[in-house]
Amino acid sequence: MKKLLFVLLACVSLSAEDVYEGDLTAAEAHEMQKKGEAIIVDVRTTLEFIYTGHGEGFINIPAYEWTYIPKSVEERVKSAEYELKSDKVKGHVEVQKLYDAKEVFNKNFVSDVMKAMKLRNVDSVILVCRSGPRSKAAANILAKEGIKAYNLDNGFMFGWKDSKMPWDGF
Repeated sequence: MKKLLFVLLACVSLSAEDVYEGDLTAAEAHEMQKKGEAIIVDVRTTLEFIYTGHGEGFINIPAYEWTYIPKSVEERVKSAEYELKSDKVKGHVEVQKLYDAKEVFNKNFVSDVMKAMKLRNVDSVILVCRSGPRSKAAANILAKEGIKAYNLDNGFMFGWKDSKMPWDGF
């Protein structure tokens, strides 16, 4: 949880000097996508895209991925034994302590977005993440590379889904 908070704070601090085109509502983004004026790129991790759903026509190009390196087998066995002895399954926060998580920037992010834009013959991209901070950071990265980038206001969960836009998932 602390690491996730750190990432979100880092993303917010990156957006202090926003250079991207601006924020769009889900309806505006969907309209631009349907008219063929822009693509919507989902910058969430592959697992988030697969397991929490995605909006209609979203292209998953993660800006960051996470690697999880398990701690020693001894520590993981000790954790399992604790659960058995206490009749208490550890929650996800405690289980996370069994892994060293590391965020890794997708070095192909910019070139992959540019390729997707070329394949769809558009000159604009709309970025989306879960709730907004990562996609704002990604929009700023692309804008600094000269790409016309927008951010989906409030992200997938609170922008797209709450606006009842078409999506699939759980």
